[in-house]
Amino acid sequence: MSAVTSPPPPTVPAHARRPRLAPSAEVHSPADGQGDWVLQHGARYVRINEKVADLVQELDGERDHETLAARLGGAWNTERVGSAISRLDSLKLLDDGETPAPAVAPRFQIVPPMTLQLTLLRPGRTMQALGPLFARLFSRGAVAAALLCVLLGVVALAAQWEAVAVTLNSPLSAGTFAGVLFALLLGVSIHELGHAAVLIRYGGRPSRIGVMLFYLMPAFFCDVSDAWRLPARKQRVHTALAGPAVQTSLAAASALAAWPMTDGTAKTCLLFFAVTSYGTALLNLTPFIKLDGYIALMSHVDIPYLRDRAMADARRTLARFLFGGTYQRELPTRWTIAYGFACLAFPVYFLSAALHTWLGTLQRVGWVGLLMAASGLSYLAWIVIRGALRLAAEVKAAGVRPLRAGAVCTLLAALACAAMFLPARQTAAAAYVTDAGGTRLVLPEGSPTDRIRPGQQVTLRTNGLMLNDPVATARVGSAPSGETEVPVSAYFPVDVGDTVLMDSTAYPLDLARTPAPATGTAEVELGSVPLWKSLHRTYVLPFLPF
Repeated sequence: MSAVTSPPPPTVPAHARRPRLAPSAEVHSPADGQGDWVLQHGARYVRINEKVADLVQELDGERDHETLAARLGGAWNTERVGSAISRLDSLKLLDDGETPAPAVAPRFQIVPPMTLQLTLLRPGRTMQALGPLFARLFSRGAVAAALLCVLLGVVALAAQWEAVAVTLNSPLSAGTFAGVLFALLLGVSIHELGHAAVLIRYGGRPSRIGVMLFYLMPAFFCDVSDAWRLPARKQRVHTALAGPAVQTSLAAASALAAWPMTDGTAKTCLLFFAVTSYGTALLNLTPFIKLDGYIALMSHVDIPYLRDRAMADARRTLARFLFGGTYQRELPTRWTIAYGFACLAFPVYFLSAALHTWLGTLQRVGWVGLLMAASGLSYLAWIVIRGALRLAAEVKAAGVRPLRAGAVCTLLAALACAAMFLPARQTAAAAYVTDAGGTRLVLPEGSPTDRIRPGQQVTLRTNGLMLNDPVATARVGSAPSGETEVPVSAYFPVDVGDTVLMDSTAYPLDLARTPAPATGTAEVELGSVPLWKSLHRTYVLPFLPF
C-alpha cells in the first residue's frame, strides 16, 4: 500500500468522503437468518446484501474510502467502496449535515397527492402478543376454508341475481344507506387488520393503524412497511393479499347469510354489502395503482419500485418513438414496458370512468357534489400535466434536437385540435317523476334548460347507487314547462322521504306506458356537437359561479 493517500475525486461531495450513515438509520439482519438485509431510514426500507450491510455498519464519519476498503478486505477496494457510497448518497441514506433525522410519524399526515391520514393506534407489542392466534387463523386449513367460502359466496350471489339486480337498481332508504356505509367502513378496517395479522404471523411489526380520506373517500389504513424485512417473497405476497382475502371472506359470509332470507331491508343490506365488498377487493387487486395487488406483484417479482421504474421505461419508449434520442433503461425485461404503459393509462381511465358515471349525480346534490366533482377533475388534469412534464424532461435529458422536438409537438398539438372538432354525442342528465298528472321530466333549478326542446328523445332509467338500467323511452312533450317541487330522492339514489323537496323545472313526457318504478333518472338526447363543446358543457359550465 502506498504511504501517500490520494485525495478523493473533486466530484465526491464533502460529506461522502468520510461518510456517516444518516441519522436514525438502522440496519436489520435477515429474519431467521434468511433473506436480505434491510436498511431502514424512517418509513423507507432499502434491501441490501450482506457485504453492503458490513460496509454500512462501518460508516462512522471517521474513515475515508481507502480506509474502509482496507478494513473490510475481501472483494472490497477503493473504487467499489466509492461506488457503493455514491449509491447510498443518491438514496439520501448518508448524513449530509442538512437532512434531519426522521421524527416519529405525526398522528395527522398528508400523503400526496390526495390522501389524509390520522393515526389512531401504534400497535407495538400489543398486537404482536397475538401472534400465536394469528398463526392459527391464517393456517393452511383456515385459508383453504376461506377460499371455499369466497367461491360459495359468488355462487350465492349468482343464485340471487334477480334480488341483486333490484338492490343495485333501487335507491336505498336513509337508514339502509347509513347502515351499509358503516358496515363497509368496518369491513375496510378488518381488511387492514388482516394485513397486520399476517405480518405479525411472520414476525413483522405493523407501525400505525388509523383512518384516512383516500381520494375523498373514508377508509382505514395499516402501515405494514415492515413486510420488506420478511425473508421470503411469498411471505410479503401473503401480507399484501391478506386484506383482499379477509374482505372477500366477509363479502361471501354476507351473500350466504342473505340467500335464505325473504326480501326486505336486512336482505338488501347484506346483498349490497356483499357486492360492494367483492368489487372493492377486486379493485384492490389491480396491479396498476399502488394498492394491494401492486404490492403483491412487486413482492412476487422482487423488483423494488417496480411501478415507478416501469413507468419511466414506458415514458422513455414513447419518447424514443416520437422524438428519437438515447435513453437508459430502468429494467431489462420487456413485459415491464407494457406494464408501465398500463400503469400510466389506468389512473386516467379509472378516474374518467368514475367521473362519467357519477358526474351527473354529483352536479345535482349541490355544492358538496360540485366540490367532489371539481376535485376529481382537477386531479385528472394534474395527472395528465404531470405526465407531460415528465415526458418533456426525458426528452430534454436524451439530447433531442430542438427542431425535431418542436416539429413533433406542433404535429401533436394540431392533431389534438383537430380531435376537438370530431362529433360527440351530447346528453343532459335529469330525472323523471310520475304522479296523478302523468310522467314528467324534471331538472333542478339552475340547470341549463335552454337545450331541452319538444320532440327530443329521453331514456328513463332506474335510480340505483350502482346500476341505472333502462326502463322506457319517451319524448319531450309539446306542452310548456312549469315550475314544481320534487323530492330530493328523485335526483339522488338515497330515499329521504317526500318531506325534503327541491325546486325544479318540469317538462311533460310523451310515452306509451307508465314507467315502473315511478321515479328514476333520465337522459335527454341533445344530438351531436363538436367534442370541444361537449367537454365545455359537461366539465366547465356546471362549475361556473354564474
